[in-house]
Amino acid sequence: MDNKCETVKLSYTVHRYSSYSANYLPENILINKPSDQLSRWFTDSSTPCQYILLKLENPAIVESITFGKYIKAHVSDLKKFQILGGTDENNLSLLLKAGLKKDNSTETFTLRHRTSEGLFFPVQYIKIVPLQSWGPAYNYTIWYVELNGKNQEDFVNNALETISLRKEEEAVRILLKHLRRRRYKDAFEALTRESGVQLEGPMQGRLWNALVENGDYELAEQIFEEAANSGELDWYLSWQPYTPEWKQLVPCSSVVEERLYSGDTSPPPHARAQDLSCADRQPQIDPLEANGVEAGGVDGAVGGAGCVRGPGGDGESAGGGEAAASPCLLRPVPRGGHQLVVDPNTGLLYLFGGWNGEEDLDDLWSFDPSTESWRLLCLHSGAVGGPSPRSCHKMVFDPVHEKLYTLGRYLDNVQRVPENMKCELYSYSVREGVWRVSCEDTAAAGGPRLVFDHQMCLDASEQTIYVFGGRVLPANTEELSSPQYSGLFSYHIESNVWRSLEPEPPHPAPPHRVSHSMLFHPVQRRLYMFAGQRNKEQLVDMWWWDCEEAPPRPHALCTAPPRAPPPQGFTQRATIDPHTDEIHVLSGMSKEKDKCVYNTLWVFSLRRMTWSCLYRNDSVEPSEPRPRFAHQFVYDPVRKVHYLFGGNPGLTSSPRLRLDDLWSLRLHRAGCGGVRAKARAALREARYRELAAAPERAPAALHYLRHALSEAIDHSSSLQVAHFQKLATVLFSGRTSPDEDELLYGSEAAGAGTGRPLDVGRVRTLRRRRAAARRDAYHADLPRALLSVLGTDEPLVEPSPFEDECPSPEPAEEPRDSRSNETWETRAARIRLYDRLCRYFRPSAVPPADDIQNLVHL
Repeated sequence: MDNKCETVKLSYTVHRYSSYSANYLPENILINKPSDQLSRWFTDSSTPCQYILLKLENPAIVESITFGKYIKAHVSDLKKFQILGGTDENNLSLLLKAGLKKDNSTETFTLRHRTSEGLFFPVQYIKIVPLQSWGPAYNYTIWYVELNGKNQEDFVNNALETISLRKEEEAVRILLKHLRRRRYKDAFEALTRESGVQLEGPMQGRLWNALVENGDYELAEQIFEEAANSGELDWYLSWQPYTPEWKQLVPCSSVVEERLYSGDTSPPPHARAQDLSCADRQPQIDPLEANGVEAGGVDGAVGGAGCVRGPGGDGESAGGGEAAASPCLLRPVPRGGHQLVVDPNTGLLYLFGGWNGEEDLDDLWSFDPSTESWRLLCLHSGAVGGPSPRSCHKMVFDPVHEKLYTLGRYLDNVQRVPENMKCELYSYSVREGVWRVSCEDTAAAGGPRLVFDHQMCLDASEQTIYVFGGRVLPANTEELSSPQYSGLFSYHIESNVWRSLEPEPPHPAPPHRVSHSMLFHPVQRRLYMFAGQRNKEQLVDMWWWDCEEAPPRPHALCTAPPRAPPPQGFTQRATIDPHTDEIHVLSGMSKEKDKCVYNTLWVFSLRRMTWSCLYRNDSVEPSEPRPRFAHQFVYDPVRKVHYLFGGNPGLTSSPRLRLDDLWSLRLHRAGCGGVRAKARAALREARYRELAAAPERAPAALHYLRHALSEAIDHSSSLQVAHFQKLATVLFSGRTSPDEDELLYGSEAAGAGTGRPLDVGRVRTLRRRRAAARRDAYHADLPRALLSVLGTDEPLVEPSPFEDECPSPEPAEEPRDSRSNETWETRAARIRLYDRLCRYFRPSAVPPADDIQNLVHL
């Protein structure tokens, strides 16, 4: 339904505010006057309690907030702020915590407008809370605020009803949790039957009955094992951090190793004036930047190529015996700006082209990870009907027909002659070992012009290639001074038809760009595109296209920096795992002035919409690849392994140097084996403590400790062994609850609300104690009451209307049933253990974490 509703500008009024100075009224934020220094809200204090509360005309789904600024950076602008929202001004939820840049550019931020379950979250009140200004101890300024979202009545009413139903469901689940823990069995069953709400999943319900109600630890252990085998722990495991494991498959050649430490003997090539830059080629200072001309460049364009390349080769092809015997043909030469793809069927890698520091290449190689060996497929592709030497191109592999497809390239200024400006689409059949031209001129056929630094993806099931972005190679001086970027195109392989997929206005569309990443999700059948650069603007956004739509229409997943985004860098490489719905991003060169080279691996979860940093390397380590950029980073989704090849180490002493090493990367998560071991040990320790609590069962407890519990302990862990040795003291102390030395299985979950339920006798006891407390309070407040009678400001303490003024006489307090207390203490310990085991399951399958007693304020 959200796809049918258009995002519009939302009207609002200033509902409340903390303060304002002079004529800087809060209502000034309604009007955008960037040149008027008086058109702003300016607080009269910098204390933390400053705020401004906005009220929408009607509840709406507020998707983004835009802050206008003055024409010059201002010291009172908000360096840090937070935004809250809700339908009740006294009950607001956090929607954003961010800060404005110290500049004069308008900034837009995406607000949290969905719940953790993905439900739309309507609000009517937006509260902006300044936290810090750019100037020390300065008051806060807001110049202009614009809200955008969906306010269609039917859509918002549906969202409000959905949220109300969800709150009602959660309230019932909290009630059910309370009733079951107090053994209000009839009330629990009645509420479950009448509401239709289930407290937990079937597996978790069986675990509760076995562990808490019946104390059958063996059955509870079997049920947990069954849950692990059926995938019930997958959600918990998906949140565990990855551990990267690098392996060097092919080291750098001896020539590269020598140059890494000795440097180049010849000076680097000089950048050619009025030429495009290309980070995959030469990391030199771009002369265009000094002249104010944008340098597109591969993955963030940081240097000009600057040199005239020689011919691509002598026309000889690989495959002869003499060629195979040549040492230089045993492995690819060092390079950057190349392409590397994976055949998911066989696991083979295919490498084509690139820039070796002096000239472009057109050789084609394959690598077999099982034998860790390279094989030359074609030495000079351009001589046998294939693509000419090139770099900054893109390539995809079709696993259905076992073909490679490559498109685009970078050309120096002197090579941009009419006969070279056509954009061909080439294919290479792995089965036949033959290059072919699939399309001689893509622009003439309705596709892109000759581009470089673009992105290309393949939908194998539909035999469709998608191409987006890239810098269009200029055909004249006018196009050189006014950069052109390519849009989104599709190419159907079987019909040989190109189509432009640019959306019709007024639909929003991502800006055309370079230095971006684009990935195809074969399960969701979506294209994901994020980051990049346009002119000199660094873009930090994320978009997706649904390939089931005709034509695919772009949807903004994130139009502002997401929480903890990866650092913006040149030549970023991205892969996607369709099984875990995760995007992996390996950065290259920093975009800061120092142009430092480092490799940082980030993972973005499409399920949780969160970033996490797994790996960072900015130094040379023997067990890890050297930091680099202009490399290739690809992923085999079948074998779950990444491959990294080549690139530029960014050494000022060796600007021509490229790398030729190959690495594999596997990401390991803690498996369910560790969770099973923890759960098994926790269950057996709890069973042992129950046996040890009864003196007559001490022999059985000792036998259980020496055999069953000992088997569940990891005797290679000094912590677990030390804890296990201390468990023998429980036999003599008789304690049933874990002591302060409990180190094995994590801290105890909060055991709130695990006591005995109310009955007639306990209600009488509560009434008696309450009446006694009230009498004591009256005696203590008699002096204050007298002062009230004499006319002071002290209030007169009156009886609470809830209390009985004359409580009926009650018999003495009932004697405690020690056996009953012991039973409830044992039950409370089992409930705490159950709560700990629930941490390993999806939250929707276990009782809610909230306790109804915590909602009662006395």
